[in-house]
Amino acid sequence: MKQIPIYCLLLFAGNFFFLNAQVGIQTTNPQGVFNIDAAKDNPATGVPSVAQQANDVAVTATGNMGIGTTAPTNKLHVNATDPLRLQGVGVGNTTTDPLMVLDATGVVKSIGTLGALSIPNPAVFRLETAQANFLQAQGAGGSQVVPMSVVKNTIPGMTFNAATSTVTFPAGTYQITFVYEATHSATGCTISSYFVDFPLNATTSRIHSTAAHSEGSLSNHGGAITYATTVPANRTWTLTLGRGQSGNCGGAGMTLAATSTQVLIFRIGD
Repeated sequence: MKQIPIYCLLLFAGNFFFLNAQVGIQTTNPQGVFNIDAAKDNPATGVPSVAQQANDVAVTATGNMGIGTTAPTNKLHVNATDPLRLQGVGVGNTTTDPLMVLDATGVVKSIGTLGALSIPNPAVFRLETAQANFLQAQGAGGSQVVPMSVVKNTIPGMTFNAATSTVTFPAGTYQITFVYEATHSATGCTISSYFVDFPLNATTSRIHSTAAHSEGSLSNHGGAITYATTVPANRTWTLTLGRGQSGNCGGAGMTLAATSTQVLIFRIGD
């Protein structure tokens, strides 16, 4: 049996049209070098309407491909309601992966990483159990570990050792706030002084806080100590609170309050 070449069959298939090196499928009026009119509703002459283009796929002489448009302005130009769905996309890295955005015309662009944009990522640690006689054994300049637990940690690469109350940082710029509340019933105790040794590169920076309050067992005193710092990767920091030099409180009786004693860490950039 004599075989008919496939291109001959296409010529007479009724749905394929070859006009001046243009290919139209279900249209005698191809827009560009290749045009599929899925609904077969394009006009015989002229440019299809927006509604008619909505079911078209077209390729121009410059190599642009349009879906839902016969006049694509980019290498891939999609015009539709909710035009793109990506299923099964893997989880990225907020520290190193660039963000994808759309400009005013819908063109996809990259604007860098979260770190480069300095969008804060928080981590929150909290004292769950009150610490009686806190700093009792410490004189001025001494400090004691605050056994906190993790409430929230959204900083990629940051880890916390609950046994030692130690944070390990990824490299970056941070804002750290140490919030504390305590009571002290010792006679004559009216000025409580504390300090926090915040991490700073390979060393620490000591920041003091002094609070005046009434004497007595119902005397609550507290505050917040905030510091901005930069640290290298794998820098560790143990959550401690120290006895400052400007207070007049000492000995037994001080209780560091649970839940209201917290550490808030924000990663604010690279």
